[in-house]
Amino acid sequence: MSIGFRIAFLRRIVLLPLLVFSTHSLIAEEPMSLAKAAQKTNNPVSDAWLLIVQNDYTVIEGDATGGSSKMQERLSFQPVLPVPIFDGEWNLVNRVVAQAFSAPRDEDINSDDPFGDRTNGLGDTIVFSLAAPNRDDGFIWGVGPTFILPTATEDVLGQEKWSAGPAALAVRLGNSSGGFNLESFNIGVLAQHWWDVEGDDDRADVNQSDIQYFINWKQDAVNLIGMTPNIQIDWEKSGSDRFSVPIGIGKIGFMRWGNTPVRWGIELQHYVMQPDPVGAEWNLKFFLAPVAANPFK
Repeated sequence: MSIGFRIAFLRRIVLLPLLVFSTHSLIAEEPMSLAKAAQKTNNPVSDAWLLIVQNDYTVIEGDATGGSSKMQERLSFQPVLPVPIFDGEWNLVNRVVAQAFSAPRDEDINSDDPFGDRTNGLGDTIVFSLAAPNRDDGFIWGVGPTFILPTATEDVLGQEKWSAGPAALAVRLGNSSGGFNLESFNIGVLAQHWWDVEGDDDRADVNQSDIQYFINWKQDAVNLIGMTPNIQIDWEKSGSDRFSVPIGIGKIGFMRWGNTPVRWGIELQHYVMQPDPVGAEWNLKFFLAPVAANPFK
């Protein structure tokens, strides 16, 4: 089975239930305006359901690859499913990140030539929940637990560890657009940290952080220009090898699919810091995210 066929097959598995759910979830609902959908989805802890499908193409380079560039593809399904609590004054925002990879790695984790082949399959799954006040602009925050589940179908695609830790969000959302003052920017950070609690003793301990920061200029009511990279830190390593630090530039917009608003985005990222002897050099990501009505409202 070719790599292209496997990735296409994985896309169909993810997209079919996504399309059915996002279409039928809005039956009997008034169509949401694109401006209202943008306002809701700019807030990572709003009460709107967001059904994200994202594809990342990552260029990996370093001495361990023999000096050549390797391409990794990651397809992820990242539904954001808030549930109103405290009479709707707060949201409990639940997010699942399920991943499928086509990675330039030999499936034997102890291979003498680890980058000499490709491995396709599912990766580990990340699940987290944040409790946060329900508001659409100004300063917004949330806290909760985060978990990594060892769902990888191949050893090299996961950590083989059950891991848990804290998650926290802090965001400043502007309430206007088009200018170059604070109110025309959305600025924030989502930080997660994990320690392993159970798993294969032969695998490395998990003590790592993921920090997604975003700086977006609100061009108008529905369009954003900026970046949303993820800094990754492996505290088990030493010195600069701990850090993978990207910067980027991209665009986020909206379109309508029938009555369903769909958030879309594209972003190119360059890693200004990566571990030796191998790390990510460039990343190009695309995403589509239908906005579904919250069935608990």
